[in-house]
Amino acid sequence: MLWRVPALTIWILMLPSLFFVLKLLGLKIHREVPHYFHRGVQFILGLKVSYSGELNSHKPSLYVSNHISYLDIFALGGIRAYFIAKSEVANWPLLGPLARFQNTLFIERAPGKARQQLSIMQDHLSSGNSLILFPEGTSTDGAHVEPFKSSLFESANLANSAPVPIQAITVAYTHQAGVKMNQAMRDHYAWYAKMPFAPHFKGLFVLQKVDVIVHFHPVCYLHEFESRKLCSMHCERLVSSKLLELVT
Repeated sequence: MLWRVPALTIWILMLPSLFFVLKLLGLKIHREVPHYFHRGVQFILGLKVSYSGELNSHKPSLYVSNHISYLDIFALGGIRAYFIAKSEVANWPLLGPLARFQNTLFIERAPGKARQQLSIMQDHLSSGNSLILFPEGTSTDGAHVEPFKSSLFESANLANSAPVPIQAITVAYTHQAGVKMNQAMRDHYAWYAKMPFAPHFKGLFVLQKVDVIVHFHPVCYLHEFESRKLCSMHCERLVSSKLLELVT
């Protein structure tokens, strides 16, 4: 805690400031700053992230991942894509400003807003920007996957455009200091149910290194399925089976 707290404080102040200065100067390198920010946070918080499978680098792409914690953002930060978050996140302390720095798309998950949110996502995809979606709509205990909501999968269906690749991603928190995690250990990282943020976040500063595995599944396309629901179920099965393999 003696070095992690000041290191993270300096990093949070320094990198976003650098981002806005470079952007103001019109230097395209500003787009790379958030990725360096995520790597720095990984190091400071002791997240040892490893990758398996092959990341699809086609632009645009729609990436769909299980969601365990706010730490997932840093684990997935190496992907050149915009995160999609529920609108409430914009007003959260610390996480809200950091999400805006990452150019996160904030969407309202109310049924009446679905068409509007799809339009926003499709505009970004049409502009060549890839997106990262957490289709469970919530975070979990890191040992199971909630059913994927299929409505936003429709964003990969662009009119008068080449099919948008959809790539499922499994995120798993597996070991702490080389020891296979049980659920009590994983709860130091998983943030779900009604866990208060401040004590959970503070607890990270005294923990030893944690192994996080990010696995990239084979790409699929919406038109390969009879419905977006079947596509979402396919992605859910891939993510769920891999998570079970990694944490048991």
